[in-house]
Amino acid sequence: MLLDKSMGESGRLLLLSFLFAHVSASTQAYFDMLKEADNDMDINDVTAFQRRGTSRPAPSDKLPIMDLIENPNAAFDPPESELNHMKLRKLLGDDFDPEYMGIGRPIIAVFQPNGTVSLNNRRGRPREQRPNFVKEIGKPIRYGTHIRVPGLNMNSRAKQKVKKYIWNYTHCPVVYAWKDLGIRFWPQWIKEGHCYNGRSCSIPPGMMCRPTKSETRTLFRWHCPLNRKGQLLKCRWIRIQYPIITKCSCSC
Repeated sequence: MLLDKSMGESGRLLLLSFLFAHVSASTQAYFDMLKEADNDMDINDVTAFQRRGTSRPAPSDKLPIMDLIENPNAAFDPPESELNHMKLRKLLGDDFDPEYMGIGRPIIAVFQPNGTVSLNNRRGRPREQRPNFVKEIGKPIRYGTHIRVPGLNMNSRAKQKVKKYIWNYTHCPVVYAWKDLGIRFWPQWIKEGHCYNGRSCSIPPGMMCRPTKSETRTLFRWHCPLNRKGQLLKCRWIRIQYPIITKCSCSC
């Protein structure tokens, strides 16, 4: 992308803003917009690379997102002139979220590459609405209208300890780890969420932590479409929505 040097700074920013395409907020749109960027056919008759499988990964119900198998041809990389961090930061504006985005490798990614567990606890229990099943712990159990099993014969303080333990046992924390998306994304680093699955979260065992809530963050992607002949067209930055797991729950 060439900009006339005679243009003022505001003019160049306006032109760049116009060239940034805004796509749908869904995860599916993210993959649709990248469909040609990692096309199997390389340009200039270079040996084609292979993607994992024959179709793109399912986006909406399988988070976190699988790693993209990128086209190795450097022609698909943004040139140095397009990696002006100050300009890109200004264009991204309020969509830049420093909690989840990093222009360079965050220091925590060096010391904790496997991520950190997000335990948002208060007074020894998860800081969220108490599940209904926890409220029922300790109460009498009924089978129909005639059979009744007595509840826990203990004082209220002991009952609270039992409830707190089971609540924590079945709680599913999110593990956050920084991921390098590569030079074709800006910012290049994103903090992804994963569900902790070091053990079963149910009593008896069998259920595991699964994603139940996600949020999106807006990133830039260097997009290089190909025409039907496999020829590289004009590359540009586009906006994409990248989904991040923010909540997990115990389920089958």
